[in-house]
Amino acid sequence: GANALVTYAIISGADDSFRIDPESGELTATRRLDRERRSKYSLLVRADDGQQSSDVRVNITVSDLNDHAPTFSRSVYSFDIPEDMNPGSIVAAILASDSDSGSNGEITYSIEEDDEDSTFLLNPVTGVFNVTRALDYESQQFFILTVQARDGGGLCSSVRVYFNLLDVNDNRPVFNSSTYSTSVLESLSPGTSVLTVSARDADDGPNAELCYKIASGDPQSQFTITNTGVLQTKKVLDRETQSFYNLVITVNDLAPPPMTRFTSTAQVSIILLDVNDCPPTFTSQSTAYIQENTPVDTVVFSALATDADSGPNSYVEYSLKGPYGNKFSIGNIDGGVILVGELDREEMANYSLIIMATDKGDPPLSSTMEVTMIVLDVNDNTPSFSQNIYDIEIEENTLTGTDVLRVFASDADEGTNGQIRFSIAGGNVNSDFRIDSVTGVISVAKLLDRETRSSYSLAVQASDRGSSSRVDRATVNIVLLDVNDRSPVFELSPYTVSVQENLGNLPKNILQVVARDDDLGANGQIIYTLSSGNEAGSFSLSSAGQLILIRTLDRETQDRFTLVITAHDADRSVKAPREPIVSSS
Repeated sequence: GANALVTYAIISGADDSFRIDPESGELTATRRLDRERRSKYSLLVRADDGQQSSDVRVNITVSDLNDHAPTFSRSVYSFDIPEDMNPGSIVAAILASDSDSGSNGEITYSIEEDDEDSTFLLNPVTGVFNVTRALDYESQQFFILTVQARDGGGLCSSVRVYFNLLDVNDNRPVFNSSTYSTSVLESLSPGTSVLTVSARDADDGPNAELCYKIASGDPQSQFTITNTGVLQTKKVLDRETQSFYNLVITVNDLAPPPMTRFTSTAQVSIILLDVNDCPPTFTSQSTAYIQENTPVDTVVFSALATDADSGPNSYVEYSLKGPYGNKFSIGNIDGGVILVGELDREEMANYSLIIMATDKGDPPLSSTMEVTMIVLDVNDNTPSFSQNIYDIEIEENTLTGTDVLRVFASDADEGTNGQIRFSIAGGNVNSDFRIDSVTGVISVAKLLDRETRSSYSLAVQASDRGSSSRVDRATVNIVLLDVNDRSPVFELSPYTVSVQENLGNLPKNILQVVARDDDLGANGQIIYTLSSGNEAGSFSLSSAGQLILIRTLDRETQDRFTLVITAHDADRSVKAPREPIVSSS
């Protein structure tokens, strides 16, 4: 019945390539199929009776037809191959594809033409090229082949294959000569060409570009070489520094990395010819020492100069310039300086001589040297005091160690000959004074006492330190000035005087006291005073020391008087002992 009426429908997977009849279930292709585009379909088909349904999977495989010819990956192949590929090496590979399957898609490669020498072998399956023999860029630089790709169904296509040989640096540069030689004047200016070397290289491009270098024999970089092989001077040449050069010149190609660069060498010998470009050079010392008592006609210095040139350019003669021709002369050939006049160091301590050395080149060159002739001192001068007699006054209480005077002496000599040492040669009684041997300062060595010795006359000596010492003397007179350092002293103390009582004719001198003071002047002038014992006023004392009775005495009242008399100078005093000096009877 109606429940058995079935309709069909494609649920999925048709990709608009198939349709199904809903009543008969007939499956039909709706358009041309392309296996190379899609080789399989999987359709889900549903059967439906209105109430119930079921699905079925329909898998469809598209069978291949040989409808595609092989297609190469490139329209033209071009390969660059180094010429040093070993025979049998893989040098290139081509690739063709065929969308068909099975034998229709199986491709076979073959070389159709243009390989007469069978230089290349093509693998018919892989499309890989192998080189069959050694290549040489210098013989043949490229190859052109026609290659065919054919599938199993008989369809084919062709392509052009170009093999371009790349030059490999396999040829060494070669000099046209292994040795070169020349001679040039040493006066060549920098940049002057000396000679040209030449080399060639059979390679091509950068591999054949050459670079010249100086490999050795030029440590001071005196020369340079251009890329064209021109050897030039780079600096000023000097035969006296180096007269011969043996240069090693290298040439190498400029093959780019990682290729190996080849190098060749050549020897270049260069001899420098002398030019008189070197003035004489002094090698002797610039200072000479002469004793001032050197005899006349003595050789006191030898000048020596050398000339780095050769031949006559190196012969040297000497002459003396300057204002001292009356003292020195020089040998024209040997350069010996001779003393021709007497020397006196105290008159002139050194001489500056200008010695000229001249070569015999053309034109001649010369140089000068200043030689300082230093006159050495001889002890021929005696020390001399600035004055023969020194007079000085000092106080007798001058402290020990006090400087009182400095003596001066000079010596025209120098060094130890002019070094003066001072000493006291005489008159230094009791060694009361000392003198500094270097400075000449005289100082007090001991306590002085004018009352013991009032003056000194010192004999001071100045001697130099030469090997044969010379001596001068001077007198130093020292007078001691008095200082009030002595007290008055009574000569007869104590005094005893007897006086009768009841004397008339008063006042009356009854005693003369005397005190002594060793000081001088006011320091030694004595004044006397009555210090005690005269309470009753019976006595008086003059400043000159006269004791005077001015009142009548009474023995029954007082039979003894003890008077104290004081003697004093400017600032010192002394008293007579307290003993009876006056008694009445």
